[in-house]
Amino acid sequence: MNNKRKPLIGITTSLELNPNRLNDHKTIVSVDYSKAVINAGGIPFVLPITENLEVIKEQIQVLDGLLLSGGGDPDPVLYGEDCLQEIGSITPQRDEFELVILDEFMKTGKPVFGICRGLQIANVYFGGSLYQDVKYIDTTINHMQKWLPDLPTHDINIEKDNILFEIFGEKARVNSYHHQMIKDLGNGLTSIAKAKDGIIEAFQNKNHKFFYAVQWHPEMMAVRGNEKMQRIFDKFIESCRK
Repeated sequence: MNNKRKPLIGITTSLELNPNRLNDHKTIVSVDYSKAVINAGGIPFVLPITENLEVIKEQIQVLDGLLLSGGGDPDPVLYGEDCLQEIGSITPQRDEFELVILDEFMKTGKPVFGICRGLQIANVYFGGSLYQDVKYIDTTINHMQKWLPDLPTHDINIEKDNILFEIFGEKARVNSYHHQMIKDLGNGLTSIAKAKDGIIEAFQNKNHKFFYAVQWHPEMMAVRGNEKMQRIFDKFIESCRK
């Protein structure tokens, strides 16, 4: 890669129905992801969902990093379950696209960063499973806050020897916007942070150059002034430069 060029970061998106027209969908993703990437020195590219493998492979040729964004629930069929009560919206087209682009990206060894749903779909990719709703676990922690997006609401405990420990140390306080969470951790993944109720809040694939995923939304906090959360993106983009 030409070191003079800023890293190009692909950001996955949601496919949402236009409520004003029939059979008309929009590519949707929060602008916070792009802002955090730009603030870290990267160039964001929003990736529309496609089934075209040729297009996906061409995208990967020019991208230096992949950011798996938040959104709706992965289809439980991907980890061998029926849809249970309280599952949210599912979009099989998005699942298929993200699993394919992630699979192709893994072949390149380029950096990957997953956020919220991004953590969940990556866990499923590696053979893991999910709790379909917080009602299926024993916890009193509010994992789906309704307050300001940058407001931290619960603590996480962080293991050593990873970028989160380098930034935060043993503990951090994070925001929380998810009703699903990891049940069985995927093959080759290492849990590096947990909430007090035992829920996995971050993992790393140590066999990969840079593969991290977090369950909270650091982009919301970073673009609203949280410098430590921004450093996660800084480390991601730094890895994409190498």
